[in-house]
Amino acid sequence: MAPVGPVSAVLAGDVRRLAINLRRGAFLAASLLAASACAGPAAPDAPFPVGTTLAWLGTDAAGARRSAPADVTRYTVSFDPSGRAAIRLDCNRGSAQWRRDGDALALTPIASTKMMCPRGSLDATFAADLAQVARWRFDGAVLTLTGRDGSTMQFRPSGS
Repeated sequence: MAPVGPVSAVLAGDVRRLAINLRRGAFLAASLLAASACAGPAAPDAPFPVGTTLAWLGTDAAGARRSAPADVTRYTVSFDPSGRAAIRLDCNRGSAQWRRDGDALALTPIASTKMMCPRGSLDATFAADLAQVARWRFDGAVLTLTGRDGSTMQFRPSGS
C-alpha cells in the first residue's frame, strides 16, 4: 500500500533528490577515475646522481650563504657506482667512500693531496662541509646535501 498525504509527497521529493545526487556523485567519480588514468603514473623521485660530476655552488647555514666558490669547476664531487667518491678540492684531489640508504648519505673521511692552494681557497671548507653530510635531495635540478649541523650544500651537474 502506497503512503497517502503530505508525508508521502515529502518522502517522494527526498527520494528524487537522493537519486539525482547519487547520479551526480557516480558521474563525478567516473570523471575523476578517467582523468587519473589519462594522467599516467606519478614521476618517480629523481635518482641519486651516480656517475655525474657535480659542481659545488655553495653552502648555506642558518638561512645565509656561509661559503661559495668563485670558480665552481674547482670544487667537484663524483659518486662512482663502486661506492667511491672522487673529489676535487681546488688544487687538491681526494676520495672517500660513500653509502646511501634512501635519503640518508654518508661519506668516510676524505683522503686528499696536501698541496698549498692559493690564498682564499675553500679546499678545507669544502672538505669539512662534505664531512658533515647526512642527507640528500633534489630541489629542482640542484642536488642539496644536508649536514648533521643543519647546513646545506648545493650542487649542479658540472658544465651546466
